[in-house]
Amino acid sequence: MILGYVPAPGRKSPERVRVDAPGSHFVRCPYKNELLEAMHELKPRKGARLVLFGTEVGADELPEAERHALMRRVGFVPADGGLMSTLNAWENISLPVAYHTPRKLAHALGEVHELLRELGGVDPAVLAKLPEDMTLYERRLAAYIRALLERPQLLVVEDLAHGLGPTKRRRTARFADVYHTRCPDGTYVQVEA
Repeated sequence: MILGYVPAPGRKSPERVRVDAPGSHFVRCPYKNELLEAMHELKPRKGARLVLFGTEVGADELPEAERHALMRRVGFVPADGGLMSTLNAWENISLPVAYHTPRKLAHALGEVHELLRELGGVDPAVLAKLPEDMTLYERRLAAYIRALLERPQLLVVEDLAHGLGPTKRRRTARFADVYHTRCPDGTYVQVEA
C-alpha cells in the first residue's frame, strides 16, 4: 500500500483512504485536513491509522532516520501554495533543493524554466514575484514545481482546481502528466474535501 488512512473511530464519515498502485488518483475525503496533517507530521490522530509505502506511521515512534526517509519520499502542494511570504517564487522553489541536494542547485533554474514552458501560459517573470503579488494559480504552480524538483515517489496535491477559472483548471490538469513524465513510477494523489 502506498497510502492508507483510517480515521479515528466515531467520525461521521468513516470512509478509508487507500491507494495501492502508482499512477494518478483522485481522493474525495471529508476529513482531508486530518489526513494532510497526519501526513505532514507523520503522526495520525489518536485512534487513526496512517500507512505510507507499507509502513504504519504513528503506531509506535519510528526511528528518526526512517521518519526522514519517509518524508523525503512524499511531496505536497497545499491549496494556498504554502509559500514563505518573504521569499519570491524562485527562492521558495530553490530553498528545498539548496537544503536537501545542493549539488542539484546549479541545474535547478534551467529545469524550472523547462517546466514553465512545458506547463504553458506562465511568464517566467513569475519567479521574481512575492507570494502576495501572485495569483492563486501562480502560488500553486510555484509549490508544484518546488515539490516536483525533489522527485517525490508520492505527490499529494490539495484542492488543485478549487477557486480557479476554466483556463487555469485545464492547466492544473496537466500537473499529473508532467509529474509522471519526470517520475514514471510515482503516485500522484489529488485530495479534495
